[in-house]
Amino acid sequence: MGRGEYYKNKYGRGGRGGRGGQRANSSNSQPNFRGEDQDWTDSSYQNKRVIKASTREQLRNMLLDMDRKPYNFYKELYGYEFDFERLFTLKFDHVQGDPYASPSRLCVTLPLNNSRYPESAWTNKSRTVALADYICRSTVAVISELKADHKARGAWHEGKGGELRIEHPSQNIILRTSVEVQNGAILLRFCVGLPAKGRSICGHWAAEICATTVYQIVIRACCGEPTDKNKVESWVKCYEDQENLREQLDRAQLVAFVPDGAVLPRAAGHIDTPLGGKSVVPFKSPPSLKTTLQCPNKGSITGMGIRPGVTLIAGGGFHGKTTLLSALKLGVYSKIPGDGREYLVTTPSATKIRAEDGRQITGVDISNFINNLPQNKDTTKFYSCDASGSTSQAAAIMEYLELGGKCLMIDEDTAATNFMIRDDKIQMLLSADKEPIKPYLYRARELYDRLGVSSILVVGGAGDYLDIADTVLLLDNYIVVDVTDRAKEIASSRPAHLPSLPPMVSPKARTPDLGSLSPFREKTKVPDKTSVSYTMRGEENFSVLDLSALEQLVEIGQTRFINEVLQKLSSQKGGQTLKELMEALSGEIDRHGLGCIKDNSNWLCRPRIQEIAAAINRYRHLALR
Repeated sequence: MGRGEYYKNKYGRGGRGGRGGQRANSSNSQPNFRGEDQDWTDSSYQNKRVIKASTREQLRNMLLDMDRKPYNFYKELYGYEFDFERLFTLKFDHVQGDPYASPSRLCVTLPLNNSRYPESAWTNKSRTVALADYICRSTVAVISELKADHKARGAWHEGKGGELRIEHPSQNIILRTSVEVQNGAILLRFCVGLPAKGRSICGHWAAEICATTVYQIVIRACCGEPTDKNKVESWVKCYEDQENLREQLDRAQLVAFVPDGAVLPRAAGHIDTPLGGKSVVPFKSPPSLKTTLQCPNKGSITGMGIRPGVTLIAGGGFHGKTTLLSALKLGVYSKIPGDGREYLVTTPSATKIRAEDGRQITGVDISNFINNLPQNKDTTKFYSCDASGSTSQAAAIMEYLELGGKCLMIDEDTAATNFMIRDDKIQMLLSADKEPIKPYLYRARELYDRLGVSSILVVGGAGDYLDIADTVLLLDNYIVVDVTDRAKEIASSRPAHLPSLPPMVSPKARTPDLGSLSPFREKTKVPDKTSVSYTMRGEENFSVLDLSALEQLVEIGQTRFINEVLQKLSSQKGGQTLKELMEALSGEIDRHGLGCIKDNSNWLCRPRIQEIAAAINRYRHLALR
């Protein structure tokens, strides 16, 4: 018998740090899982799982009983539902098998009637999303006050782990799995690093976290005195009004609305909170674009309405052009009260497009913008694993149109220059038959007139766009001025030479081969909101799905959800077009929530179908049927 086998037999195969193979008798104990590193949250086990009722005191005793036992004994917690003084219940959705593995996940179920929140806060589905967002932020604040999110990082013989966390939300109110309000209850999902010394359980520490700290957090965040009743009600009403405004845009014949008094500048490039100080210039609508909309709670709101068509945002550098466009691109999400951009709304499908050197393109018809390539390369079904800025931008536009989108946003600072414009001198030097790129300038008018797709463009050096613009806004020290009439005078005095082109071809529907997404069944990880790393079958090196150009991803949970969608799709038969797949997915989420993709997951957030489809389009192994 080898040394390892000897110690496994002697100490019950528990690894280092065990106190012998004997286990204390307990009427609440589950069978010893023998340290197997199975994920007990898989569907086959969940179907067989029998929930055992227990109490908070029994949870504490179980953890104390585990003190200094091998780490895998923590898995005995799985399968129990612990009752905390008949206020709420706690259960473990996943128990880590190793102190260095992904944290354990626990779920608290609190009946709404046991919470301090007023019944008016959950009277409809829209309000439950806002209430869940409010509870998430309250819980994050309490965790921070208790310093429960601090992680110990000791040496081998010292304690490590112990952090208790919940997802930190952005400035946007979106559907998340970290806190949900459904079926008459609040679900709070925490991640907890169950503490250890070496590979031995720290039972006293774990009991303090799970039986005491969790109780304090839930009581303080959800069950205390209703001192914030008015704040909760104003929170859900603010969200409800923003959703209502967004629904009104089509009826009001607008693609966006910016309220008077909005604070658009942000504190810093990497900080999404509003800029403060006396230098901040609140937004004020030009008189010619002033619009009044009605909200169910706030009543009348006045601001600038952006009409369908081609809208230019012009002005000198550092005067607020990009700031305005950045606010508009995030107007697809409702904001929290105090953000400064509340009630700024954009049509739900509006998408910002940019150049992406090196991106993958799979079978996209870009012939409306690029054709007559050298060696007669086909652009009606264009493939590239290393696209240029112009071809990537053309592909992104056609992929967007394929989904039925109605509003494109482009900033010339992040666009390919040769895709946006070609001036007179270059046209004289380079004949049209020698240039395969048809600039966006030549197609933007037709995009709206024939396909009903509006454009909102930031331009600082491309004056020819004045010839095709319906509305021209000038930013002067963050003050918006409607200069449309003056722009048309200038355009008529010096007209641009816009060639006549064949009519645009409608985007072709593509049917992805879902089996080509199969590598996502292998190991994947989401390091940040801009990328997904994954391994191909039989390989150890990671590939990266780069989503950095998707500027309307606002939380890492959205990228995690996209990753789960790709894995889910890879196991399906397929046969639907990409648009049909996205519409079906959107309907499933509307009916069943984020759990339609993955149950009991802590940190998922809802992305738009535009970002999900964009991720599929950028996947380097995508194939079409």
